[in-house]
Amino acid sequence: MKTTSRVNDKVGFRNVLFATDFSAAAMQALPYATGIARRFGSKLYVAHIVPPEDYPSGLSSSEEAARAGCRQAEPNLNSVLNSALCRGLSCQALIGDGDIWIGLSNIIRQHAADLLVMGTIGRRGVGKVLLGSVAEEAMRESRCPVLTIGPESHSAEESGFERILYATDFSTDSLAAVPYALAFVKKYNSRIVLVHALEHLPESPYLDAQMARVHLRDLVSQRANLVAEPEIIVEMGSAADVILKAADHAASDLIVIGARGAGAFARLASHFGSVAHKIVCRAACPVLTVRPLHDRDKEQ
Repeated sequence: MKTTSRVNDKVGFRNVLFATDFSAAAMQALPYATGIARRFGSKLYVAHIVPPEDYPSGLSSSEEAARAGCRQAEPNLNSVLNSALCRGLSCQALIGDGDIWIGLSNIIRQHAADLLVMGTIGRRGVGKVLLGSVAEEAMRESRCPVLTIGPESHSAEESGFERILYATDFSTDSLAAVPYALAFVKKYNSRIVLVHALEHLPESPYLDAQMARVHLRDLVSQRANLVAEPEIIVEMGSAADVILKAADHAASDLIVIGARGAGAFARLASHFGSVAHKIVCRAACPVLTVRPLHDRDKEQ
């Protein structure tokens, strides 16, 4: 178990991007976006991308149809910005057209977004593309961390994230999420739960479990003045099942995991790349996925 990788302990969210298609599933993520922006002193961008399938019909060209689609969406965007949740925040509406993920990734780059917040109905749901494949694409390819609010997630509470669960397989990819978990712990004065899954039967289960507990404690002992001793959970089983069970047991308000970047080989290289979607779809709380810095650095 390698835990010596250097990670950036100083993270924040100057610019938070909330992506929406105005559906109920997407809008349930808005209280989280505004709450985080308020807590971190962030500027909030509210973005909507009009996909070609939503362009009005009967117009002379696709360009004209795209412009008409954007005009039709403007009242909905303005309604979000004028809502009580956005009151007192520095907010800006952004609208685009075309491929949704390309549009959002361009916004992330142009406005230096530090966090993308979005709702998702999960793989089996029926709804706009933003709530399914785009959310999965964002978790896999976003240059900034992604906070996804899934179909089983509870409503946002004013008290914020009181209990935060951070799960790791001790790979470099998963360790990239440590400073983000601790940033939330610091801002929300949260308790933290540290989780590791023993996915394969080790030769010495007791020894491996004890070593994992030591490594988990070492991850946070030098980086945070915690309000309480971290709760440490090491169990045998699949990563998704262990994480979800631990989150349910701890009544977690946020799950934080590292996720590998795009590409078939990369997704297979770390089990978090393959289970992140399962966790988002089944978790009763939001899930923050963080890509490793070396993946994001390739896109600079």
